[in-house]
Amino acid sequence: MSAGYQFIDKPLVTATAIGVSVLIVGLMGRTALKKAQNSYLPETTFGSKTLFESLTLLMVWLGDSAMGKENRKYLPFIATLFVYLFFSNIIGLIPGFVMPTDQMHFNLGIALVVFGLYNYWTVRSVGFSGFIKHLWGPVFILGFMLFPIELISHIVRPISLSIRLYGNMTGDHTVLSVFTKLTEGTPLFFLTVALYVLGTVVSFIQAFVFSLLTMIYIRLGVSHEH
Repeated sequence: MSAGYQFIDKPLVTATAIGVSVLIVGLMGRTALKKAQNSYLPETTFGSKTLFESLTLLMVWLGDSAMGKENRKYLPFIATLFVYLFFSNIIGLIPGFVMPTDQMHFNLGIALVVFGLYNYWTVRSVGFSGFIKHLWGPVFILGFMLFPIELISHIVRPISLSIRLYGNMTGDHTVLSVFTKLTEGTPLFFLTVALYVLGTVVSFIQAFVFSLLTMIYIRLGVSHEH
């Protein structure tokens, strides 16, 4: 987008605004649930309660599939991460706004938070010795070879998460911006709408993938049988 149309030109400001918005929306969802006559029955009309329930069901289904029902206590963090990343991605489709996820340092910051939390949960669940055993492998002799490889692959996870999100979101929004400028004032301009739909899908998928990988890392870390 052209710099002249950006009335919010700092990714950090945008990221902070999204965080505050997610917090407010979460409080609204909590209020809607408390006001419901019976929180266990679905609403007859589509409203905020139905929207939040649908999101909750999606995250519970995804969490049970990726982490198992025994790890549902981590779902609040995963759901918050997913919603935050989705809006951080999709806001780049709105003229005048900067997309935080096309900044490598922003993505790395989120990935490092994820990295720190799931390692903390791993140590708390299986102990530091169990954490080392995860990296060492089941065969003691092979551990001398596997441990350095596993340690390196473990350490680079935040970088791989950051690069994946950065590359996909930057590429998608760059293509949309270039195509919009090239087709402006031509009969092909209507195809921009299709690209906006595609951009929305990509925003959802990338938030979904980031959250899914986070759940996989948590499952691998806290599982005693791993």
